[in-house]
Amino acid sequence: MKRSGWYGTIALLVTILLAKYLPAGWITWVATAISAGVTFLLLLPVLMIPLGSLFFKFRDRDWLFEKLPLTGSEKVLDVGCGHGLLLIAAAKKLTSGIAYGLDLWAQATQANNSKEATLKNARIAGLESKIEIHTGDMRAMPFADSSFDAIVSSWAIHNIDDKNEREKALLDILRVLKPGGRIAILDIYHAPSYRAFFVTHNLKNVQLLGPHFTFGNRTYLVLATKP
Repeated sequence: MKRSGWYGTIALLVTILLAKYLPAGWITWVATAISAGVTFLLLLPVLMIPLGSLFFKFRDRDWLFEKLPLTGSEKVLDVGCGHGLLLIAAAKKLTSGIAYGLDLWAQATQANNSKEATLKNARIAGLESKIEIHTGDMRAMPFADSSFDAIVSSWAIHNIDDKNEREKALLDILRVLKPGGRIAILDIYHAPSYRAFFVTHNLKNVQLLGPHFTFGNRTYLVLATKP
């Protein structure tokens, strides 16, 4: 994404120079139009990042909960909760239930990522009493077997580079999910492999929905139910 930004900036400068210094005529018009088109294509992924953060991630959050309706009494876990996008949305839908968040708070994956920042967001939303936040690795979560009625995650599991390690995370999600519990995961590159994993492990109602273009990458929604 950074490389695309640099190339896009260079293409923009070329476009400006072509328009300013080439003599008027159809050749200049064509060259400038081509350069402008290349600039747009190179800068589009960069522009999608702020647009995704400001708008599209909330669209996808709502998409997830449309496909994962809650009755209000569930124990819901947000794996890799970050600043609480899904965690707080889940808590808003709960009455007697509790929303749990789990994260390692890595700065490389989300700026200013911390338990304190997420608790602050929960307080601002007036939902602190419906939320519990834990520090832990999604590959070895600090929860007992069959603890949760529903597990959600957004743009988190793909941050584990190794396929076998990602599958450890998926296995631990299955471990802490109750029989009959539901899974809903928003993610990018590897999301189709999550669907394949759940099919291989005999989950029910497995679906791969999308893609949506959220941050310049294809975002999919993976749904499944534990037998």
